[in-house]
Amino acid sequence: MADAYTRRSAEYITLFGSMAPVHHADLHLVSTWADGLSGPVIDAGCGPGQWTNHLVSRGHDARGVDLVPAFIVRARKEYPGIRFDVGRLDDLDA
Repeated sequence: MADAYTRRSAEYITLFGSMAPVHHADLHLVSTWADGLSGPVIDAGCGPGQWTNHLVSRGHDARGVDLVPAFIVRARKEYPGIRFDVGRLDDLDA
């Protein structure tokens, strides 16, 4: 699966790498869910980081993890104050 995303990472980032294409119902659903959270949040499979940034902008201590290095490179560049790591979900220190 990671190989498929890696091969198409540039296309994915172009199409989905911001909050602009997010449907308002999805944004509301995630925002409402996030408002009930406490403690650190791991955005597992964070892609290019837009949702991780959204969580941080809502006041959460969030970090992103993804298998695709190109996504993490883009996330770190776009959102420099947020922690993003290349990694497997099974290897998380949480």
